[in-house]
Amino acid sequence: MNEPWYQEYQDLFLERGMVGLDLETTGIKNFTYERPTSAALLGLTENIDFPDIIIDNKCRLPAHILPSAGALKISNINPIDLMKEELSLYDLVSKLADYFITHPNNILTTYNGAFYDLIILRHSFFSSLYNPYLLLNAFEDRLHIDLYKMVQTIFCFEPNSIAFFKDVTGKVILKQEVMARENGIDPGEAHTAIDDVKALLKLADLFRRQAPDIFFAGIASGNKKRAVKLMTEQLFFNYGEVKYKERQAIKRTPTFICEDPSMPNRMVFFDVCSDPEDYLYMTAEEIAVLIDKKNSPLFSIKSNGSPVILPPLFCSKNSMTEEEATYKATKIQENNGFKENVYLACDINSKRRRPWTAEEYPESQIYNDFIDNSNRMLSDAFHKTQDFNRQLDILNEMSDPRLIDFAKRILATENPDCTPELLKDYNEFEVNRLLAEDEVPWRTLKKAWDELAKIEQTANDDLTILAATKKYYKLIENKMR
Repeated sequence: MNEPWYQEYQDLFLERGMVGLDLETTGIKNFTYERPTSAALLGLTENIDFPDIIIDNKCRLPAHILPSAGALKISNINPIDLMKEELSLYDLVSKLADYFITHPNNILTTYNGAFYDLIILRHSFFSSLYNPYLLLNAFEDRLHIDLYKMVQTIFCFEPNSIAFFKDVTGKVILKQEVMARENGIDPGEAHTAIDDVKALLKLADLFRRQAPDIFFAGIASGNKKRAVKLMTEQLFFNYGEVKYKERQAIKRTPTFICEDPSMPNRMVFFDVCSDPEDYLYMTAEEIAVLIDKKNSPLFSIKSNGSPVILPPLFCSKNSMTEEEATYKATKIQENNGFKENVYLACDINSKRRRPWTAEEYPESQIYNDFIDNSNRMLSDAFHKTQDFNRQLDILNEMSDPRLIDFAKRILATENPDCTPELLKDYNEFEVNRLLAEDEVPWRTLKKAWDELAKIEQTANDDLTILAATKKYYKLIENKMR
């Protein structure tokens, strides 16, 4: 009996094991400034009902990071209770970072983590002096699968393998809680980190059993390096997504054209379900308006967005034979003029985008420059010592102004022996952050109060969390006086 094509990745799954992650956060307005209020990290075990609980913690927040009333209400987290938590935000982020540093081989799974949890975690690592790209280290071959991407792929190519719920309009609903219930999985208390992880691990196990080709394809393309290799070194592959608004299954059989020269990680493809002859002789200007346009065969995939890359054999589930796909993809690959025009079209589109502007605030400067080796080593040394004077010496050796700002905040909020000068600076920073009247990217007290007032107008259920949020805001407000 022949082994399945995915045997290598099945072995990898058994060898490495899987952990699931979920964060509850201060909000979803601007991921650069939102932070975890709660985190759960659980390991998959042989008994799916009893995962290994690695991390299950809430944290207290520094005063300058205000949680939104809406986020607290959804996650049912009482901000007054958060003030009593043993772990600070810095402690919780450090706990997560320390685990990932010492366990690089575990396969990390999330539900919509590629565009939510992992982005917030990246910014949290950055502002806590950890490598923001810790989970993207290609040299360690870290793997991440996003079950939200996977469930879209299943809906496109194997819709009968698991159950899907559709609303009264016929649109499929792919939210984790709904997917769990529809497949007989108890979601527990939705939007609590630990119950969300228990449910996502059970969904991962369901996908492994019911749609193994797609599950192990997710592992095969489990990081940027692996995904890029699969997308560029094969003549063609298969890819599915469900458009958010229309909730339509979009199946594609793409062949690679180029990486967008103006946008790292954006790979451009031609879907060979369309006839190449209709596009091969277009000008760059004509092609530019078609890239990522609805129903266009010219589209992009983010290579760092946890795409699930299916092997060529899946084109039979896209109403195409491998021979037909090979013929069309070869036509595209042999026409260098067309590929050059697609590349030029990307450049044309880049000139139509809003120009990049220098960011003013350190949290927003994460992508300005990589942290150099010297500052990286100093940050590591900062974490390894609990001695305040040594940490202060390390701060004074740093040359990256972003890290210097973060280190000062950490010393002021985490160390009872902090110098009066640092405390004074931090208190001024708090006031400027929370009472800012100009348009700023973070949540000020005014923004927080305004959102709370709107939610109170429509709230008709338990008001306990909203009352606690109001009390919390008043405490912070009084501290600023």
